Order: sequence, then structure tokens, then C-alpha cells
Amino acid sequence: MKWVQNKKGYLLPVLLAIFILTGCWDSNETERMVYVQGVGIDYKNGKYTVYAQIVNTSTTAKTESMGGPSPAKIVVGHASGNTLNQAMFNLYSSSQRRLFWGHLSYIVLTEETLKQTSIQATIDQFDRYRETRYSIHFYATKDPLSEILKSLPPLEMTTYLSRLGDPQAAYEQRSVIRPLNLRELLIALNEPPHEAVIPYIRLAKETWETETKPIPIIEFAGAALLTRDGIKKIIPFQQFKGLRWLNSDLQREEITLTNDLSDVSLVVTNLKIKKKPIITGKTVKFQLSLDATATLAEILKTEPLPKIEREAEKLLKTQIHDTYLTGLQNNIDIYRLSEDVYRKNMKAWKRLEQNGKIPLKDNSLQKIKVRMKIIHGEKQKMKPTL
Repeated sequence: MKWVQNKKGYLLPVLLAIFILTGCWDSNETERMVYVQGVGIDYKNGKYTVYAQIVNTSTTAKTESMGGPSPAKIVVGHASGNTLNQAMFNLYSSSQRRLFWGHLSYIVLTEETLKQTSIQATIDQFDRYRETRYSIHFYATKDPLSEILKSLPPLEMTTYLSRLGDPQAAYEQRSVIRPLNLRELLIALNEPPHEAVIPYIRLAKETWETETKPIPIIEFAGAALLTRDGIKKIIPFQQFKGLRWLNSDLQREEITLTNDLSDVSLVVTNLKIKKKPIITGKTVKFQLSLDATATLAEILKTEPLPKIEREAEKLLKTQIHDTYLTGLQNNIDIYRLSEDVYRKNMKAWKRLEQNGKIPLKDNSLQKIKVRMKIIHGEKQKMKPTL
């Protein structure tokens, strides 16, 4: 009898271990799911259309194991509905496997969608879903979404390394416009001035080509100015050049000086920005101070460095002021000057704000001070190579 009791004592831990090990029975195996990397959203005739880009990861894995190239083949599906959620469920009807949204990298919204609906429906849909993350990047376009989502990076690179899926890599080489993810978009729309700037993209069909034909490639062409209610304006790059110089995250950007100079080219690599609101009664003026460092990338004949720096300062100052006026014409606080009052002087903010931002005029930007410092000339000295 004592031996039987001891045997039961040994069996108890074994039975408990069996129950613990059953915790993974409801999990999905990796190769049995379909991974959504990109999403496009269109709105026409009162209906949403959702485009989903799925990546064939199993093909990539098999190709790599064989030692050959690793193309990431994609498939784009689409479905429509009266609401965004209904459109997504209609897409599920034709999906052969479960769609996994945990690797969603970006969302592209058409210009028509942003004009006719607010961005709130998109944010609400993807912010509520448990699989999605706040690192999703947002873009706007007027090109067909099916073409945008079927555009592949050159040289058979994986789509995870595309301009849309991984914008930071290209941004570090040229910082035209700062990528914006879901977390940053929520902050921009929830805090003064309740406006956001997202990259505007298009397909460049003649820029790159293989030995047989041109290949369409995504390029950043402008900026979409948004509020909670929808789009305010699409502006091309030529009209928001000054926005680069009020971006503390700038990595690397080029300027060419032609006035009284022989096509001198500089690469700006570092910025220190200060915004100072000056409040007098019911009037708010702003002073901007910008310290920039640059390298001398190209110079065709010997020029005095102080002259080059002065010309660069004039150019940056002009671009900053022109972009400010462009934002003002579209009722957009493009440099988020209202936020500085909100954070630095709450009493003044409560007294002066109108509809969540400080009213701005042409002369509200009282002073722009730019200081340019050329630190070196890349591999060569501060003079022409020849």
C-alpha cells in the first residue's frame, strides 16, 4: 500500500506538466499565415476600398536556402465596403489563409480619400486592432493604389527594404521630408496646432531602368497638410523647401548656391533650432534662430568661405520665410509655432488660442536668424580639386 501511494506521488507532477504544455495548441504556425506589409485606402462613390499587399515570405526563405537571389514576390488584393471595417472583412472572404497584421509597415491614402473623409476612420481602425503597432508609416498619393503597392525595389530586394516599408534608410542620405508614423501622427493631431505633414508620394516611371525596360519606383514628391477633418493642401517640394531647415531630425540635405557664385554645392549635416515666442498683450511674434553646419561638396573655382556662408544663410532664410507664407495661405501652422506657446506659456495660450492654435499673420514671424558654418571640404581642401 505504501508503494502505491509513492507511485501516485510521482504521477502527480507528470500530470501537471502535461496540462502546462498544452498552452500552445491554439497557436498559428508561421508558414500557415499570410503577412500584410502595406495597405492602401481609397474612397469613391460613398464606399471605402482597401488594398492589401501581402508578401510571399516562404518563397524568399526557400530561395535564400538555395544560395540564389532572394526576390520577395507580392500579391495585392482589394475589397470595398460602406465602412473601412466592412471593406476589410469583405477582403477576408477571398483570403485563402488568415491575414496577419503584426508586420504592417505602411498605409497609403489617396488624395480623394483625404478630401472626402477625415483621417480619423483610418486611425481608429488600425489603432484599435491588437496586432498593429504604432510604427506604421503614413503616406498620401493620387496615383492608383494597385500600382503603388505592386511597385518593387530594384535588384530583387525584399519589399521590407522598400522606400515605403523602410523610409529611414533613404532619409539618412537625403532628408527631404521627415517620415511620419502612427504614434507621431496621433501626437500631431491631438496637440496644438492639431495639424500634421505627411509625405506625398508618386510613381517615377522614367528615372530608373534595367537593361530591357524602365521600372516604376516610388519617390517623395511633396507634402500633404492634414487636420483632423481631412486634407488642407498638397504642396510640391518646391513650395516647402524651408520645412527641411526647421526639422531637428535632419540627417543630410543639399543646397546649391548660384547667386554670384560658381555653382557651389553644400551638404547640411546638422541643425540647432530655437523658436522664441514674444508675447505683448494680445499679439504674439516669433523669432527663429538656426545654427547649421555643412560640408563643401562641390566648388568649381576658389571662392571666399565667408562669402559662401553668407550666401547659404540668405538662401535658407528665404526658403524658411517662403514656406511659412505657403502654410499661412492654406491656414496651416507649418512650423508648429502654436505648440511653442502652448508648452512655454500656458496662461498666454489659454488667452490667445482660437480653435486650438495661435492666429498667425504675415508679420507674425518677426525675425529669422541663420548662421551657417562650413566645417570641412570632404576629402579635399576648401578649394577646387584642379
